[in-house]
Amino acid sequence: MSKIFMPFFKVRGESRIIITNFKVMFTSFKATGNLQKLKRYRAYFYLKLTSPDIYFTVRDPYAKAVSFYKDKFQKIPNQVDSSQYFKWEKPQRVFFPLLGLDSRTSSTAEIKQGLLDTSFDEYVDMLAKVYHLDEHINPQSWILNHPNYVAFKSLGVSLAEVQILHIENLKHMQRLSSVTNFDVNQKANSTSVVKQKYQINAKQRVILNQIYAEDFTNFGYETIN
Repeated sequence: MSKIFMPFFKVRGESRIIITNFKVMFTSFKATGNLQKLKRYRAYFYLKLTSPDIYFTVRDPYAKAVSFYKDKFQKIPNQVDSSQYFKWEKPQRVFFPLLGLDSRTSSTAEIKQGLLDTSFDEYVDMLAKVYHLDEHINPQSWILNHPNYVAFKSLGVSLAEVQILHIENLKHMQRLSSVTNFDVNQKANSTSVVKQKYQINAKQRVILNQIYAEDFTNFGYETIN
């Protein structure tokens, strides 16, 4: 079962809540003093009892998949000192069995190299097998009604009740800024240090289209065949 994290934020002093996902400005929101992070059960009761304005920030599934790879398979491993113990994150560990790695027996150096040696194509192939295991790679739509949760599986809201904000859309981000005082120019946890460009090929698109079909449909992003 997936562990419940906190991609929910209340605007302090306002009856407004932001629902987001990991790799969709979560780290930037967490660093914003005007936003109060909520656990899922608190978000559930806040939504149920106060009927706040709801904003749901979303990201193009292709771009999100690339960003995850650049962060977890390139940026973080490159920053790790191979001679020291390092506690790898769960969104990395879910890939370990497919890479022949074990966080208990594999050395930091072995894990670091294993991640760095994983090509983008190999990552997408593996993603099809593990996307249900961690919130960073779950479909974004699952945040409203997560099949892996037992308690508070559903937040009790529908897409019709939320204002969908695409992070790639300048007008949407200006709207977000105006109602939350969030600095849309703030870029926490940027993967810009990874200079390699990754172009999604036809084979990879088929896989990503299948995994994130709900997100393409629900959020109006265009699938490329």
